Amino acid sequence: MKKVLIVFFLIGFVSCSDDNEVEDDSLNGFWTLTNVSCFCGFPDPPEFNLTQVNFVATNNEVIVLNTGSHVYFREDGTYSYSGNGNRITLENENSYDFEITGNTMQLIFVDQPGIADDEVTYSFIRN
Repeated sequence: MKKVLIVFFLIGFVSCSDDNEVEDDSLNGFWTLTNVSCFCGFPDPPEFNLTQVNFVATNNEVIVLNTGSHVYFREDGTYSYSGNGNRITLENENSYDFEITGNTMQLIFVDQPGIADDEVTYSFIRN
């Protein structure tokens, strides 16, 4: 009987603990960049709205499309991501905390403690 209880306990523990799951499916869909807040310079005027991202939660992918001549978030391409709670980590190991309110989303770069002035917040609006 003890062995049966231990097996059920282990199955329950494994099925309940998934450290690579984003808790908010509202990331899903197309988003257009509206602003970048950082200690950096941009061409005048910046064309943030020419950058779009598409989160595909079923595949844990984000597709980035830049139709302008500047890259504000990531180069064009498809990037895999993992997550935990409200934090996603792209395949290049950059992590972002996300906050979604209505049709707006902010991706806040998780800065490196030893690097000064690497705080960046990307603001998006849902298409």
